Amino acid sequence: MIAGSASANGASFALLQMAEFGLIKGHIPIQVLEECRRNLAKKLPGAITPFEKIVERCVKDVPILASALEAKACFLVTFNMKDYWPDNSIQLEVLTPGELLSRIRLAVSFDLL
Repeated sequence: MIAGSASANGASFALLQMAEFGLIKGHIPIQVLEECRRNLAKKLPGAITPFEKIVERCVKDVPILASALEAKACFLVTFNMKDYWPDNSIQLEVLTPGELLSRIRLAVSFDLL
C-alpha cells in the first residue's frame, strides 16, 4: 500500500490498480491501514492523499465484508454493489435491499387459490 501510494510506476501501484478494476481481490486488515497511515505521516507525508484515494477505491469496504464473514452472514445488503464481486469460495451473497426483500416475499408467499 505504501509503495503503491508513493510511486505510480512500480508493481505495487499496478497491483492496486488491478484490485480497483476487479481483476484481483485486495484484502487488507484495518490494523494494516492504520499502520500505513502512521508510517506515511512520518516518512512520506506527500503520499497520504494518493494513499487515501487508493483505500477509497480498492479496499474501503473490507471491514464491512470481514464483519459479514465473521458473523457467518448469508447476505450482505448494500446499495454499493460496485465494490463487491462474486466469490464462489465464500458463502456470502451481496444483494440490494430490494433484492433481499423480493427473496423474502417469495419465501413466505403461498398460493391461496
